[in-house]
This record gives sequence, structure tokens and C-alpha cells, in this order.
Amino acid sequence: PLQPGEEPSYGGFYTQDDISEIVDYAKARHIEVVPEIDMPGHAQAAVASYPEIGCVDALPHVATGGVFKNNTLNPGKDVTYAFAEQVLNEVMDLFPFDYVHIGGDECNKSQWKKDPDAQRKMQEEGLATEEELQSYFIRQLEEIINARGKTMIGWDEILEGGLAPNATVMSWRGEAGGLTAIRAGHEVIMTPSKYCYLDLKQGHDDLEPNLGYSRVLLSTAYNYQVIPDSLSKKQASLIKGIQANMWTESISDWSKFTYMNFPRLYAVAENAWSAPSRKDWDGFIDRLTHQQQRLDTLGVRYAVSAFSPWVHHERQGDSIRVRLEAEVNGLAIHYTLDGSEPSSATKLYQEPFALQAGDQLRTQAFRKGKAVGYPVAFDLPVHLAANQKVANQQKKNLAKLTDLQYARLTTADTNWQALPYEATLQLDFEEPTTVSSLRFSALRFTISGIYPPQAFEVFASTTASDGQLVSLGKVEQADKGKLQGRNKVACQLSFPPTELSRLQVKLQTFPVIPKGHHLAGRPGRIFVDELVVE
Repeated sequence: PLQPGEEPSYGGFYTQDDISEIVDYAKARHIEVVPEIDMPGHAQAAVASYPEIGCVDALPHVATGGVFKNNTLNPGKDVTYAFAEQVLNEVMDLFPFDYVHIGGDECNKSQWKKDPDAQRKMQEEGLATEEELQSYFIRQLEEIINARGKTMIGWDEILEGGLAPNATVMSWRGEAGGLTAIRAGHEVIMTPSKYCYLDLKQGHDDLEPNLGYSRVLLSTAYNYQVIPDSLSKKQASLIKGIQANMWTESISDWSKFTYMNFPRLYAVAENAWSAPSRKDWDGFIDRLTHQQQRLDTLGVRYAVSAFSPWVHHERQGDSIRVRLEAEVNGLAIHYTLDGSEPSSATKLYQEPFALQAGDQLRTQAFRKGKAVGYPVAFDLPVHLAANQKVANQQKKNLAKLTDLQYARLTTADTNWQALPYEATLQLDFEEPTTVSSLRFSALRFTISGIYPPQAFEVFASTTASDGQLVSLGKVEQADKGKLQGRNKVACQLSFPPTELSRLQVKLQTFPVIPKGHHLAGRPGRIFVDELVVE
């Protein structure tokens, strides 16, 4: 949150001259720019600038980062409607086109439940729920827009509480909202996040820029069926088209922007402009190679994720079974197991193979003898504790920690072992084993209250200790443990070679997440991957 006197690091504004320049530039290229003034939620900048239109507990500063909940306009005040009318009329003067977007998405209504003006408005208008109050507010905006002979667009949340009479719906939370609007006779723009959001990852979670909360592959964007078979011809005609979304709150520079847009923007465009019967994934890839040459000439950064190998792995006894593939068909995937860089002369992948202890997998795809995509290296160690028994303090078996299944950089990967803020793990070997290090990956995903351990200590029951646990060392990493963000954190302790029959690991993070963090006041959690013993 922005502190008093602190210079905002995010935001800014367009002047009317800026808008005119953008509109004219686009119009000369037969492009219409549709403005979106998001109301009643996502309005923190407006509420900070004009506190009189805010609700109870409104935040006084602009949203420079983090998740903001108390950021809604107050639908119970007359001044709010006057403000909205003035803003929308000024916007409509600047954008001489048919459509105006009013947002309407992700409106947190918790403020409305306790705001006296909002509750009074509900009583006056006979509204039973806060969703109906939002619908009432949206309908007032539509009247302002329709009075200028224009059409209102809103995200699919505007369906909640009843849809405004003439609204066009953008369906982003899947397709259900769009289909509901179509069956009610409304025009729809399809933009479901799982097919059309270009701010999401487009390859393996560990190999792509650390952006986005989910994934949209190039092939997923290309193969999206925009018009469902379940619609009649008349209903299908209400789908105006599709939209790609590139949200930039996580984009810090132009090269990231172009990397996330290209080539997926080509896939969305071809999907929008092609009859389903003419779509051809392999033909698209052939055409894409020419576009890549064009982008190279222009010096534009783009993603090659679809041409890069995916490494799928699963335990197979005391080894790891590996399967390689790529999105693009017909690629030759070569690999090495000694850590050297693969070439078209190294081993060609033809069928799944096993990784043994000491193997270091490197792989690269080739097309017509030329390397394509990015080189892929994965650390998938077959280690001394593989398949050994691990339990927590309650003696519950935690097989994920020694099953040779390595987790990706996402909370959706079930190979992460979730632990409380303080945990003790006990690893028992079937027979005495000499080891010299313990390492593991911990997940930092602080928006969900997941932190790497601030400290961990390793104990062992050795031959010399006569079965008693002795400390092999402790790692203090408070600086690592308190950072906010989203990434994997490597944790390792090395010690002199020691013969032991049992390892015990004690981990700890925040019992109470500190102020200024997303989930301040709640207990932290620890997500741990494989306990690699070597």
C-alpha cells in the first residue's frame, strides 16, 4: 500500500489530446478504440481522488499494488450518479464510436453490506440483494449511454441481479455467462480466460516468465471453438466475435509485452477470421514461421514455447520415467543425460526412457534440422531417499516427499506437500545410509499465504549417536522467508558424510503473517517438494 508522502509507482493519465491522437491513429488503420471506464468496482483511483463517491472504509490512496477490496463506488449516493454521467459523457465525446465499456467486473460488495447510503438505496428501490443493487447501478449507466445513441458493453458479472435491457456482454469467466446472455437475446463478445487471456503463461510453469495465474497454450488459443454447436443459427449470430486480453499490471517492459502477445495474438486473430472448416493447426504453424522471420527483422521479442519440449515424468520403481513432447507436430526432439547441450547429432527421442541416479537431462527440439524453441534443462534427481518413508509429527505418511515426483511453479500442482507454519518431518531409511546433503524446493506464493521456511534444521540418528537425534546443522534464511512474490526457493544444507538411519527436518515460517502482506494476521503455510538426499 502507498505510504503517506510516497510517490506512486504505478498509474498516470491520458490528456484529451493524447486520446485524440490515439483515436485518429487507430481510425486511419480502420480500428475502433472502445474505452472502458470500470464501474462500480475496480475504481480505487476515482475513490481516492473523489472521496465523496466512495463507501464506508474507502481507502484514501491509489492502488499501487496488491489486492484491493474496498475500491467500489457508492451506488447509494446521488453524487455518484452525477459523477458517472459527467465522466461517461466526456468519454463519449472523445471516442466517436458505437460502443462504451463500463466494466462491471469483480465488484467486491462487502462495503455495500454495511454502508448506510447503499443500504438505504436498496430499501428505497425494493432491492433484495447487493447483486440487485449493482444491476440497478448498471441500468442507470446504460440509460446515460443509450441517450447518446451508443451501446453499453459490460463483463459477464453484469448478469448478476438482472441484465440491463440493451447491454452487450463480454464473457470472460468461461462461456456460461455469454450463453446465458445469448439465450436472453443479447449480443456477446466471447473472451473466456482459458482461451483468450494473453497475460497467462504459454508453456511449462518453470520455463516461462513468471507471469499470470494460469496457462493458455498457443494451440489452446488456436483451437478454441468460438460458436458452440448447441446454438441455433439465430443465436450464433449474436456472437459478435472474440477478444484477446493482455492485462499489463504484471508487465514491466515492452519486451515482456510483445513476448506475451506474439504469437498467440496471431492464433486468436486467425480463429476470429476463419471458418471452422478452414482452420488447420499445421498450416498455421507453417505460416507462423514466416511471421517469426518478420518479427526477427523488426527486432520484436516473441515466445517460442510451442516449439519447445515438455518434460513429463513419473516414478517407475527406483527410477524416473520421462516422456517428451511438443505442441508443434513433427519436431525432432533430441536429448542428453550427461549435462551436455543436445544437438541434432545427440540421441533422438522416440519413446519414454528412464532416468537413473546421476543423470542430468537436457533436451532441444529441431525442425528441418534447425534448433527451434528454447533448450530445456530439468533437475530430476534420483536420490538416496527415493521411496523411503516420511511422516509428520502425527505419524501421518507423507509419501509425496520421496516419490520422485517434482512439482511445478503453481499451487495447482498436487506434488507440493502442504505443511503448517511449523512442521517436523521424519525420514526413515530401510538400512543405514551415508549422506552429505539434504535439499528441497519450497514454494513462495505469498498472495495465498505460502512462504518458504524462514529457518530449517536437520537432525540425524547416526551410528555414532547410538540412535539419538543430533543436529547436522541449521539454515537461517529470514531474508528469503519474508519476501513477497511467486517463485520456487532452493533450500539446502550440506554436512560431512554421515552414516544414518533417520533424518529429521524441522521447518518454520510466520505463525502470523506480518502487516503489509496480502494475508496479514493469518498463519503462514509451507509448501515443500521432494526431500532430495544425496
